[in-house]
Amino acid sequence: MEHFPLVNRLHTDVLKENYGSIEADVIRHNDEFREAHLVDPDGVSRTYAVTFFPDEHANETVQRINEKIRSGGAIGITFREHDYAIRKNVLDVFVFNLTDWLQNAFQTDERYAKARLSEFYAKTPEEEPVIYGDVLEVYTPDFRPPIINAVDTRQINPSTEQLEDKGFTRDEVWHRIGNENDWTDAQQTYQEARVNSLPFVFNLQEKARSFVDNRDHHNNDTEEDQ
Repeated sequence: MEHFPLVNRLHTDVLKENYGSIEADVIRHNDEFREAHLVDPDGVSRTYAVTFFPDEHANETVQRINEKIRSGGAIGITFREHDYAIRKNVLDVFVFNLTDWLQNAFQTDERYAKARLSEFYAKTPEEEPVIYGDVLEVYTPDFRPPIINAVDTRQINPSTEQLEDKGFTRDEVWHRIGNENDWTDAQQTYQEARVNSLPFVFNLQEKARSFVDNRDHHNNDTEEDQ
């Protein structure tokens, strides 16, 4: 089984190799978040994803890309089409309690699934990396069993905000993720950033769980937000 790819290779690339063609079934995309299923040819969800956006996008180019994504484009594929490389800064990997509607979407009787929180990084050769959003991914249990393994744990990093607070630049974070997420030469500073990230990551995890638990409330909003 291939582990979660941090560099360039997209989650949808891995899904396609397991299930054939994969399409994004977008439930909602507004200025605050995007909610979608990645579905196989039979319409079964193989990943449920929510992207929480910053208050404003990093620059005008990312704003234009976001509008194309909002019009139906897949996130990673659309960024690649605009010559952006993709990396993920994983903030947490955890076991997620499936609600009835997620069980139905996954067509599973399992009550638990693996979930991941990441910062979605994108970069062109001329610019420093930007963060498009914080992403929750919940995986169908037959794709990712609800077990946190050693590779999952090794991929977990501090938030970019806390790394920057400790003096790491975004370019450095980008390159270290690309170099097998290697922080061995800066362990003390790195660990301090990781501890300082815990409140942010906890709050983001709670935000994600609350979003899923209250999904029906979100989806009863007016269609103008879609």
